[in-house]
Amino acid sequence: MKKRIYSILLACLLIAALAGCGKKAEAVATETTVAESQVTTEATTEESKAAEASADAFTAFEDPNGLFTASYPGTPKEMKQSASSEGTTIDLYSYMLEQEDALYNVMYSVIPEGASGDPAAMLEGAVANIPYTIEDSKDITLGEYQGKELKYSAPLGSDTIVFYHRVYITGDYIYQLQAVSESGERTPEIDTFFNSFALKK
Repeated sequence: MKKRIYSILLACLLIAALAGCGKKAEAVATETTVAESQVTTEATTEESKAAEASADAFTAFEDPNGLFTASYPGTPKEMKQSASSEGTTIDLYSYMLEQEDALYNVMYSVIPEGASGDPAAMLEGAVANIPYTIEDSKDITLGEYQGKELKYSAPLGSDTIVFYHRVYITGDYIYQLQAVSESGERTPEIDTFFNSFALKK
């Protein structure tokens, strides 16, 4: 996975975190024969087995502050970034694992004092300020907390990177999960990563 992708990823997360806190941030039909269907089915079965084996490689990770757990196919790297908006500094903690063909990241930040107390409004603000065209958006939940799941694309040189992104407002924190696959497809590994996320507090 290209290293430059992280700068795009982090920019999206920074903007979403700031905006989400109420701060202003700088199909073709084809015919298939029976034989072709059998080949396709066999290939799909093999792909499913491979996906299951790959998903089994994920192991649980707990962040050092004991706020969340999530499963990664390896050990994520911890990073901290600070962003300022309207006199407020927000620290963003990121736990990212980058592979040759995929990227997985969990990030969280404290919602600053004075931010909008309406989770729905904060989520809409985060989504509205992501600087790329949202291709898909739906409401999700994490227990009692509201969230959004997004899909959008960003240019990277001559390539286009497809992002799968979840945002949750959980009391005093905003959590963001982001995943990328080399093919741009939503892989079983992405679902494993997303579905493994859980709060500890």
